[in-house]
Amino acid sequence: MPDKRIDIFRLLENEGKLSKILIYPAVTVIDDPYEKSVTETFLNPTPIEALVQQISFESLRWKYFGQISQDSVQIICDIRYENSLKVADKIKIGDNFYKVYKDDTKGFMILKRTDYLICILERKNLNA
Repeated sequence: MPDKRIDIFRLLENEGKLSKILIYPAVTVIDDPYEKSVTETFLNPTPIEALVQQISFESLRWKYFGQISQDSVQIICDIRYENSLKVADKIKIGDNFYKVYKDDTKGFMILKRTDYLICILERKNLNA
């Protein structure tokens, strides 16, 4: 019997609501084990299509208790990109760079559903 579920990404693509996102994985090399200095080298980006949404002020206050900055976004993407998001050091959406939000226990803010992922991305400060 064929699967009767609706393909959410095909609908969003037909409506023109998907955005192109570049995922940059990085390789970290420890230069000096005593001083703990490291060098990061970014690999070639992986482009994906996802629905990008701003996180509302209510959810920042009530769901995340002010732990996430106001520049944060949530994306809805295909489930096959879960590992790519976990190893990404920076994620480019438009002109801004983000990273996958990790809580204080180093758990990723990725909600897995049967067909898609909901992922919280926080703004990455490239100057620091």
